[in-house]
Amino acid sequence: MSFGASAMRSGVLIAGLIMALIPTLADAHNCKCRNRGTMFELGQTSCLKVDGGSYLARCEMKLNVSSWTKVQDGCPVTQRLPQQSTRIN
Repeated sequence: MSFGASAMRSGVLIAGLIMALIPTLADAHNCKCRNRGTMFELGQTSCLKVDGGSYLARCEMKLNVSSWTKVQDGCPVTQRLPQQSTRIN
């Protein structure tokens, strides 16, 4: 076997190993967003309070950096319904 063929096989082997590791490296790049000390996964939403106002935002990737993207003005509000009294006869 010639030196060129040996070098070619080594190059193909190295390229194959790199290609096999790419998904693992992508998983290791596990980006998250932070809001008020809480970490959020990509795709999760949170109410952000900025300069006295608030808005709903989603954690997304922009140019390889995790970032909040505004979804809507204001934040959803939940209210408890008053309990209805039940009469026992």
